Amino acid sequence: MAGAKETPRQKMIGMMYLVLTALLALNVSVDILDAFANLNDGMEISNVSISKKIAEYYSEFKGVCDNKGESAAEYWEKAEKVREMTDEIINYIEKDVKMPLVCRTENITEEEFLDAKREEALMRDISVLTGRRLSYLLDLKNVKAKDKYDEPTNFFINEKKAYELANKLDIYRSSIIEMLSEYYPNYAEKNKALNIHSAKYEDANGLDQDWENHNFYHMILAADIANLNRIINEIQSFEYDVIDDIWDRIGASDYKFNSLQARVIAKSTYVLQGSNYEAEVFVAANDTTNQFDVKYVHGTSSVANVSDDKMKQAQSVGGVVKLSFPAVGNGVQNYCGYINMPDPETGESVKYPFNASYTVAPPSVTIAPTQMMILYQGLKNPISVSSPGLAANQIEVSVSVGTIEKTSDGNYLVSVPSGQNIAVVSAYANVDGKRTMLGSYEFKIKRVPNPQATIAGSVGGKIDKSTLLAAGGIIPDMGDFEFGDYHFTITSYQCNTIVNGDYKPSGTINGGQFKGEVLNIINKAKRGDKLMFENIQAKGPDGNTRSLNSIIIEI
Repeated sequence: MAGAKETPRQKMIGMMYLVLTALLALNVSVDILDAFANLNDGMEISNVSISKKIAEYYSEFKGVCDNKGESAAEYWEKAEKVREMTDEIINYIEKDVKMPLVCRTENITEEEFLDAKREEALMRDISVLTGRRLSYLLDLKNVKAKDKYDEPTNFFINEKKAYELANKLDIYRSSIIEMLSEYYPNYAEKNKALNIHSAKYEDANGLDQDWENHNFYHMILAADIANLNRIINEIQSFEYDVIDDIWDRIGASDYKFNSLQARVIAKSTYVLQGSNYEAEVFVAANDTTNQFDVKYVHGTSSVANVSDDKMKQAQSVGGVVKLSFPAVGNGVQNYCGYINMPDPETGESVKYPFNASYTVAPPSVTIAPTQMMILYQGLKNPISVSSPGLAANQIEVSVSVGTIEKTSDGNYLVSVPSGQNIAVVSAYANVDGKRTMLGSYEFKIKRVPNPQATIAGSVGGKIDKSTLLAAGGIIPDMGDFEFGDYHFTITSYQCNTIVNGDYKPSGTINGGQFKGEVLNIINKAKRGDKLMFENIQAKGPDGNTRSLNSIIIEI
């Protein structure tokens, strides 16, 4: 428009467009403003709640550090430093950013801002103004200028308040990162929160923006307030994660145990007949140098009706008692007892009862063919072998004829020779140095079935000449045979036909392709003529030649 000569009508249209644009910019929907107000209400309440939880976390943290004494002093000092820096930046946002922003845009004083008794008060709750961390619940719905953006933009961008805020956030984050780098050399990578300048920002037209303009340029007051509360939320989340990481350095979880309980860890609850059941009974969270006695009885799950003289006794070694029972009988076997140990505070004897069970089963094995119920000659037949309660490396597998090779835990390839009818696969267990027969499985040995000779996917019938020529030859089809890598090759065939009542053989054609005389026969064939593909021979991977089915085709 600049510099161009315009008609009065063009000038009028341009002026109307500018006015309309201005009206659209100023006409922010009431629903949108209410949505910002509701969002802000929830975020402020959430921030106050998080602040209280963090204060409780600090209190618990100090209690743990006091119990640990001098060894934990440095961790509490760092936690206090984190709290001081977090209080400082949150108080800055609440007092030096949010409060003057509302006051200037609403054209009120700070006293009016904080006056909860005046008509249309902006404060819903000022009780949280006390304490070391400043916060307040602002009733954004009562802010008349919440749809204004000119004064907020001037405050944040022209007067550089957004840049001041960004600088303080950078200093806050980098100071804490540097503090924790002593414990975590790559802490900047571990905790990426508040890394505001690491992301790329663009405006609505895809042009690059800095963080300050992206968050505060041309934003209405309601959006700015909600945005500031979001930043406070991110600061407190960052603070919590940092304190949690410092907490981990002093092993604070070691103090969460508040009782002693008996524990039983069995070497295996599934035991082969003839071997032993073994278990470890111990007291959790106990000093392993403290010895204790165990009374136990086999064959019941409760000591209620068992007298001490009927029970066996064992003494701990290194805080652990090892029990061993002969694996006799089959089925579930129960045992129980109690640990007799002095209370660490009173010194009085305390009984900690325990009970457990295990299963005794006769030797067994599962040997299952993965692809078929038989073993094929000339192939590497996959099978799987497993036994309940045993690891794969404890099982040894053999075959009565042929060879067997292990491909992975529990999986094997079996090769069987021709001239045999049966192959027996057997499995043995190696447990505690003892070799035990688990079982065996008998497989039938079969020859790989013949493929079916096909042309254009058909074994005969009517085929048009173009389809026949496009097929290009005879294909041996293995059908539903499961081994996808087992293929036959057509070695020779004959193509015979009848012309004017005379039988005309083609002679033997090497390979399976249509060529020479066969192509000549096909090209000369007329509708209704019959072509007979006979004496089809195919060779398998084992080198043996098979005679396949004939194919009779009618053009």
